[in-house]
Amino acid sequence: MQKEYKDAMERISLSDSDKERILANVKKACEIPEEEKTVISIRKRPDFSLRRMGAVAAACLVLCASALLVIERFTDKNLGVGNDIEGSYQTQEPGEEVVWEELDSICDIGEKTDCKTYTLSNVPREYRLKKIQVAREQRHVRIVYKNEKEHDKILFEYKETDDVSELASQFEGEQMLAEETVGNADVTLYGAKKCNGMTWKKSSCSFAVRMTKGRSKKDAKSLVSGTAEGIENVRDIDKKDIVRDEKKDKSGYNPNAIGWQGDEEPSGPAERRRILKSIYELLGFRITVVSPGEQITYKQVGDYESFLFYYPLDVQLEDKKIIGYAGWESCPEGVLKGYEEADTVTVNGVVVYVYQNRREEKLFRFKKQDISFTFLMEGYTGTDYEQILGELLSVVRISMDDGISDDEKVNDNSDNKENESTEKAEEEKVIASAYREQAQKIQDAVAERSLHKMMSYVQFPLVIDNQGETVSSEKDFLALDASRLFTSEWIDAVVSYDVFRIDAHTKTFVMGSDTNYLVCKTKENSVVIAEIHSAKLEPESVNTNEA
Repeated sequence: MQKEYKDAMERISLSDSDKERILANVKKACEIPEEEKTVISIRKRPDFSLRRMGAVAAACLVLCASALLVIERFTDKNLGVGNDIEGSYQTQEPGEEVVWEELDSICDIGEKTDCKTYTLSNVPREYRLKKIQVAREQRHVRIVYKNEKEHDKILFEYKETDDVSELASQFEGEQMLAEETVGNADVTLYGAKKCNGMTWKKSSCSFAVRMTKGRSKKDAKSLVSGTAEGIENVRDIDKKDIVRDEKKDKSGYNPNAIGWQGDEEPSGPAERRRILKSIYELLGFRITVVSPGEQITYKQVGDYESFLFYYPLDVQLEDKKIIGYAGWESCPEGVLKGYEEADTVTVNGVVVYVYQNRREEKLFRFKKQDISFTFLMEGYTGTDYEQILGELLSVVRISMDDGISDDEKVNDNSDNKENESTEKAEEEKVIASAYREQAQKIQDAVAERSLHKMMSYVQFPLVIDNQGETVSSEKDFLALDASRLFTSEWIDAVVSYDVFRIDAHTKTFVMGSDTNYLVCKTKENSVVIAEIHSAKLEPESVNTNEA
């Protein structure tokens, strides 16, 4: 603090007119009119004469000015650039008139001014372009990037001059962290333990970066090495054809929702049957969305099946449109525009690639049974991918046949038999819905790897792997080796079963593949698990001793 005070005192200066005014005021305050002069005893002399009071007042003025300078310098040093990194300091020479103009995009720098265009191409994807300012006369440009979630800003500025000291003046009094060579530029880094800013010179331009949050020297140098000239190196999110406050398409859908106009209604039974039949004839498979997915709309988009639905059971998704595409290769052209791969996760044995656009909205891509899926998530910016994807995968069913269930025929008024009563049709509809709901809950239990949840649907004795082994009690069932039963292959096979194939007349159905499946039966309007078959669950792993 003493050093700061000393530095501040050394910087204090007054003009000649200010000096004369202060001295005149002090002299005036110390003068005593002739008529007020009296002889005062030394013992009764006041503690403070007018002369002393004037001197004290002048000293207070100096102290106040010094304190303000110390506080300002202390604050700048310890808080970096304060609460607002934009325009928080001046780099122009005293008396130089600088007019700052705000532009709408990076491309405007070259199109509307005579300034060169530089950007930081290595700014992390979480940072978005927030502000562009140009001082035309000085050929000085400021670009601000901001991470909204972290409330962090990066100010990048450059000026077409060989004198880097002008931009470096903003770091006066701050500690120099290191001097490094990045490429062919000599870079000065400022900060204590971490880098808060740096300056360098390159191609007859001076550059500076100031950050509200300190970074390691490695990350700081990465920003410097990413300095790029021209718009060909500008990130897509910074180009002018992508508006900074981009709004949704007039349809109300994500602009990448290829094939969707915004006026679609949920598909009725007849339309659903017609579209899925057409999809199967084209692709050899059909995708259905089951409960708890709702307000489902199906359509064909080029060589892909597309579907729209809502998922009300998750608070992050309940009001958001989810649009999916399924095909043998990739996805329709334009769906991935503006998205970049951001992460990879594995959910129930399925590798999912996570993409993100400039608004941090997510797009998911994965393959299941050699079919390529793409999910557009309207407005979803969360990071809990596994939970969200686990829920979505549970409502998507793949069918490799064109079988339209009997209840669908009932629901399709055009196919209803004229002699079938409405009452009977409604009764069968309720029964089929109950079977499907219970089958869905069994699939959910499998997806969650929960023996406890599966147990409520098990019929004892339970046959295991058709080897003559049985489980006769709940205790024995819970003693099964869950880690060997719940393999990704077994889970994927079971949850992929299309529960819409179950109708009111179904007695037995198999959920799974040739080697990994559950045999389920309908009994008294309920669904029970009668057999478990898993390629990895051998007979000796089963405890058959009753409690």
